Amino acid sequence: MPHSKNMERIQKPNVTNKYFENTMTSYFRKLQLLSESDLISLDNLTINKKLRKGDFLIQEGEICSEIVLIKSGILRSFYINNNGDEITNCITFENELMSAFSSFITQKVTDENIQAVCDTDLIVLQKRNLELLYSQSINWQKVSRILTELQYIELEKRIASFQKQTAKQRYQKLIKEHSNYIKFIPLQFLASYLGISPRHLSRLRKNI
Repeated sequence: MPHSKNMERIQKPNVTNKYFENTMTSYFRKLQLLSESDLISLDNLTINKKLRKGDFLIQEGEICSEIVLIKSGILRSFYINNNGDEITNCITFENELMSAFSSFITQKVTDENIQAVCDTDLIVLQKRNLELLYSQSINWQKVSRILTELQYIELEKRIASFQKQTAKQRYQKLIKEHSNYIKFIPLQFLASYLGISPRHLSRLRKNI
């Protein structure tokens, strides 16, 4: 558990997204592809899960068997490079889906680590239950395609942001979209996510 013992104790942010209810059913309803019976089937197959600050959803070398919706809290995904440094590649917030998607799809071991930045409440859908939903309704197969497309678009946006935007612009965008959460993310995680040093991030914070 790299560095988790040294992470500062922080409380779960008390933030509610006004556009979504805190259920996976509500999340998928927004896609407008599923019938009420499809959504009821989903609701019967999900479970609640709590992660304490520093706990892992999945670690390198494991096979991902679940996809989660964050009810409250923050998850970060990171890789460990050859020097043993943690490189944060994704930070996920309330009412967003999270998984080690490559491993989830291929059922091969992941290089990814997904960790709770603070106390985090999740709704979990196991892969076996998602496969069951696929078998019950063609609508779920459509949802699967849409989710895959959305993940690709997000990855493309992140790559483009490093090519077209400055670190300051990336930080300002993060503040605009998730201002209530920034204070809960330790400096070293946020700096790594932005692709800059903690010292550089400290200077940006003073100037903004």
